[in-house]
Order: sequence, then C-alpha cells, then structure tokens
Amino acid sequence: MGESNPFLDVARQGKNEWWRYAAGVLVIFASWTGGQIAFTLPLLLGGADPARADLLLLAALLFSFAPALVAVAAVVRLLHGRPALTLITPYGRIGWKRLTLGFGVWLAIAAIAAVIEATLHPDRYQPNPEPLSVLPFLLVAVLLIPVQAGSEELVYRGYLLQGMGLLVRQPLLLAVLNGVLFALPHAANPEVSVDFVKLLLLYCLAGFFWTLITLRSGTLELAIGAHTANNLFTAVVANYQTTAIPSRSFFVVGEIDANYQLATLVLGMGVFYLLAMRTAQSEVPLPDTH
Repeated sequence: MGESNPFLDVARQGKNEWWRYAAGVLVIFASWTGGQIAFTLPLLLGGADPARADLLLLAALLFSFAPALVAVAAVVRLLHGRPALTLITPYGRIGWKRLTLGFGVWLAIAAIAAVIEATLHPDRYQPNPEPLSVLPFLLVAVLLIPVQAGSEELVYRGYLLQGMGLLVRQPLLLAVLNGVLFALPHAANPEVSVDFVKLLLLYCLAGFFWTLITLRSGTLELAIGAHTANNLFTAVVANYQTTAIPSRSFFVVGEIDANYQLATLVLGMGVFYLLAMRTAQSEVPLPDTH
C-alpha cells in the first residue's frame, strides 16, 4: 500500500484542525456514555418487569449505541464539513455487496470455529432446552446489533482512524494503534475477567484486523459486515454464560477457552483476508458522478 489511501485521504476534504477532532471525540464519547446510562441504568437498577428483563436489557444495551451513531455522523457533517458517508466510503455510495460479503464470510468462519470446538469439546456446548425462547432475542439482535456494531466501526475504524491518518500514514502502525484503542473499553467486559491478558489481546487483534482490511479495501463495508456477523453469531447462536451481550442463544458455551479463541481468530483472519479481500479488490467502486 502506497502513501495515498482513498479512505484516509477523504479526511483532508473537510476542516481537520486538531481542536475539531478533540471536540469531536468529546462529543462522541459523551453521547456514547450518556446513551448507555440513559437506556441501561434504569434496567440494571431493577425497574423492568422480571419476566421481560433479559430481553429489555439486551434491547437497551444495543440501542444505547444509537446516540454515538448520531453523534459521529453529526460531528463529521457539522464540525468537519464533509458528508457523514465518507466515514464508510470515499466513493459516494455504500457497497452493499461488500458489506454482505464481509458478513457472510465472517459468519461462516465463526460457525466453523464453533463446530470444531463443539466436536473437540462436546461438554462445552449445551443446547438451549427452550429454543423458542431465543426467537424474541433473535429479532432484537437482527434489528439492533447492526446499530451497535456499526456505531463501533464508524467511531473506531471511521472517525478515529481517518483522524489518525492525518498524522500517521503507515498502515501497520495505524492498525496497531486502532486495535489498542478498540480494546481499551472492552477491558471492562465481564468475559475478559476469565483471562484478562489473552482476551484483551483478542480484542486488540480484532481491532487491528478490521483496521487493516479497511485500509486495504479502501472502505469500511467489509469491517462493518464482519463485526455485525461476529456479534450476531455470539448473541443468538452460541453465547457464553459470562458475556457482555446478555442474550439467550440456541447453544450456551460453558467455558471460554482463550487459547482456542486466539488460534481460531488468527486462522479466521487469514481465511477472511484470502476470501473477502480478493473478491472486494476485484470490484473497485467507481466514484460517484453526482
């Protein structure tokens, strides 16, 4: 990859003084924090009907990312003076084929990794004795996980990455920095307590990889699709007993094997890169003529 990168270069179109990014980060993360407090705190304090508490908590947790989504779009439009769409693509239109490709390939990778683990360790995967109870959670997850995953991608691989790209042009260094930033708030996730170092490294690697494919493909669509597939699979297909996504799933995974998760993530990254990136790079978007 040369010095010029269309995804990073688009940040130069607008107003990009340092104080604008400082103010933008404050607005975005204040909106993010405010959304989580406003939507989830009343439920965590016990204000919900116990019969529906789990479903409402999932919906509130996922929807609490919506203020951050609105904030990042508003900051780019109003503070930086460029279209919010440039957080996703510099080509003027969203590549839905790329987004779907990222979703489908990562979903397949996650499913294969789970099947292999269940085969090697059948005691870890317990089927839900009430599979129909998963359906309301499936509906909420399908509707709102794109909001949650999309918000994180627009903030980290969109706004922060393009902002850092004004100062740093080396793609591997950008990917490392972005991966670390992505992992930091996930350090508070309950599952990380199982093996803090290895599971935090897992988040670092995920952030690193999604940054790398964003820079290599020149758009955010593959990363949005992959991130959405990852979280959707976890929420409703095979979720852990200790998890940041409090959802009922068709299978409950009784143990988090950090070594297996790291190994399958690295292998999955390689497979995804070979399959998705090759297809995405063969379909270079055309600039919008309007």
